[in-house]
Amino acid sequence: MRKMVGGLLLVILSAAFLLIPASAMAEKVLYAAGDPNELGVTTFNPIKVELNHEAVSLIYDKLVEWGLDGNYYPGLAESWSISEDGLVWKMKLKQGVTFHDGSPFNAEVAKWFLKEMETGPSAYMVGAIDHVDIDGPHAITIHLQHPEPNMLFNLSQTFMAVPSMEAYKKYGEDFGTKYVVGSGPYMFESWSPGDKLVLTRNPNYTWGPGFAKNKGPAKIDKVVYRDIKEESTRFLELKTGKLDVVFALPTMFIEKVEQDKSLRVVRLPGDQLYHMVMNTQSPPLDDRLVRKGIALAVDQVSITKNVFADAGKPAFTYLIDALPASKIAEKDQVRFDPEGAKAALEEAGWTVGKDGIRVDKDGNRLTLKMLAKNESSYRRTAEVIQAQLAEVGVEAKITLLDPSTIRAHLKNGDHQLVVRSYEWENADILEWFLNSTRLGYPNAAFWHDNESDYLMQKAMTRSRSQQERIDNFKEYHTYLLNQYVWAPIYLPDTIFGVGKRLVLSEGCLDRRFLGMGVLDYDLK
Repeated sequence: MRKMVGGLLLVILSAAFLLIPASAMAEKVLYAAGDPNELGVTTFNPIKVELNHEAVSLIYDKLVEWGLDGNYYPGLAESWSISEDGLVWKMKLKQGVTFHDGSPFNAEVAKWFLKEMETGPSAYMVGAIDHVDIDGPHAITIHLQHPEPNMLFNLSQTFMAVPSMEAYKKYGEDFGTKYVVGSGPYMFESWSPGDKLVLTRNPNYTWGPGFAKNKGPAKIDKVVYRDIKEESTRFLELKTGKLDVVFALPTMFIEKVEQDKSLRVVRLPGDQLYHMVMNTQSPPLDDRLVRKGIALAVDQVSITKNVFADAGKPAFTYLIDALPASKIAEKDQVRFDPEGAKAALEEAGWTVGKDGIRVDKDGNRLTLKMLAKNESSYRRTAEVIQAQLAEVGVEAKITLLDPSTIRAHLKNGDHQLVVRSYEWENADILEWFLNSTRLGYPNAAFWHDNESDYLMQKAMTRSRSQQERIDNFKEYHTYLLNQYVWAPIYLPDTIFGVGKRLVLSEGCLDRRFLGMGVLDYDLK
């Protein structure tokens, strides 16, 4: 009898277990410490954003996805065809796609989005579009003013993620902060700037991009991005299992992670470049010879070795080395040349004073203000450059600030030298940072030069083929290098620290570690 009662009890308990709602089961929550470079993000509005967050690629879909193999895959655009003259693009859009607010994605939304993009800081990405025709509920034709070899790249960027048209119009200025509505595999749940961002799985998502094996929903219930600036804290939380992913793993901890059998290091092709911006309208940096002297005093090889433990390469141009437009003749590259630096400063009228710091004819010292983020890699880079500049007679005074405060200085123009970095995989980054219509931010160099603007426009709008675009950007890039608006410093590898719980997908073609490829990830 006791056996019968025990067996009956087991059956009842088993049945009760099966009746537990899925939501009550233990949630799979992935914890990530995002890139410290993204800590100053102020909005998740893809149309208005200037500094993007990795989470945008989970909240929103894009029309096109760019795979790690260099191919373009269907996103919200199911297929596309291009006319022989490159001026007419026909797109078939995916059917059955809905935004997180329940509104549908269709041709009307696509047309509105491409027009609305003209109102934001990334308007240049749709600058070639003349107008869009609706051919049907899920079909559009894009008419271009001129051929745009870069169109697929533009459509695949997170700066061209597609928001809900209804929510965008409904919430106005609050869209992107209080209300964030896309159609991606994860939905915006909450955001505490400086603390964390919480995303919840979209249970209705079934339209994953072409390269994803799992089209949705995602297997992981939540993704929590934690804002952790301190490098040692990021490493310790990964080591103790409180984090599953650390973006931009600090170089000082790479060896320790590699030696820990419960952790992994994952490397993706680098898309970041460290550089030092010079404010070209702040004397004496308005003198090209002074900028040349400073740029040639920066020893990129030494910084790569001593600050970044050779986890990357020294940079001698203003573009990442994977881009064809970065292949500039060595004579036009900016390479460490201390004697050349001294000669340029002498020619500019700055002679060495009694204490080794240069002075001009009026006795003014060559002292410059240098800003850098209060994060160790930027701090150490700034300190090494400070020492290198002192070797040629330039005094640099360092101020460490948080990213948002630095941006405020850039907009005011009261800076001189700034150690910065950017992440971008296209030569049009030169236009973004050095277009004379954007002085202050993002054009922190306050670079305003007619010849430069002419070459920029030629590269951006007058290229009829991909090769012509590369050649035009090489011409523009070469000109900028010879004006010494920046000092290139370092090309880091893109390195992630990964904990033992996260199960990755072999052969994943996502260019982002926590992008759409997350659809194929799982947690133990």
